[in-house]
Amino acid sequence: MNKLFPCFLFIFWTNTLVAQDIYDYQHSRAYARYLLQSQQYALAAEEYERLIFLRPDNDTLRADLLRVYRKGETPKQGLEQWAKWQLTPQPKSRLLYTEYSKLLLRGGYPAQARRLVTDSEMFDSTQLRRTVLYANMLEQKWPDARKSLETVPSTEKIPRRADVEHLIKRGERNKKKNPWVATALSVPVPGLGKAYAGEWKDGIISLLFVGINTWQAYRRFDQEGIDTFWGWIHGGFAIGFYAGNLYGSHKAARRHNQQKFNRLKHDTEALLFPVLD
Repeated sequence: MNKLFPCFLFIFWTNTLVAQDIYDYQHSRAYARYLLQSQQYALAAEEYERLIFLRPDNDTLRADLLRVYRKGETPKQGLEQWAKWQLTPQPKSRLLYTEYSKLLLRGGYPAQARRLVTDSEMFDSTQLRRTVLYANMLEQKWPDARKSLETVPSTEKIPRRADVEHLIKRGERNKKKNPWVATALSVPVPGLGKAYAGEWKDGIISLLFVGINTWQAYRRFDQEGIDTFWGWIHGGFAIGFYAGNLYGSHKAARRHNQQKFNRLKHDTEALLFPVLD
């Protein structure tokens, strides 16, 4: 009898597992939610794709899959999945379209997200205002972002509103350097355009190189006449450094603007992406 007891126990345990069927829809969905909440996005995507195969018309599952792609920083896959769903007629779901608008913001398509919420009747006023605000910020349209924020009632909660206001002020204060102004400044004073663009060290180096070679060329020509070899060498260096200084000043202003843009872009994404939910 003692030898038969483990066999009976094994048979009972196996039948229990079969009866529960841990791979059924309810268990699989619970497991998918767990993977999403624990930030195991790659595994969660696979699980939700399997669930959607079982229930292809379930908009909640499809919205959850888009959320997985967005939070897992693979928005391109989510947008590709959305495009596949559009190949067959589907009833419009506010839940699904809301997640799609967030995916557009996260995927680098703020203009499309703004157009989606303004042209569609699927979104309520809160979603509309917030999406337009975020899209303007991501596109660094700071005056428009200020107007969008002002349309949001004070009673309507916006995540990290104080930080949003501060970032908009930063964007409004950000003044671009004009590359042609930088070039023009470097015509009379080599290096001045680079200093205007914030690159003081390079500006001083340009001034020294052009100035020293110009002086040496003048000195050689003055002392040795027009046929002096070193006079022409220093003169060539001076002209070359001068031309490079003009081009470098133009490029320095453009580089300054791009660096400012990139910093604001990074800070905007770091602020907005975590609060899209």
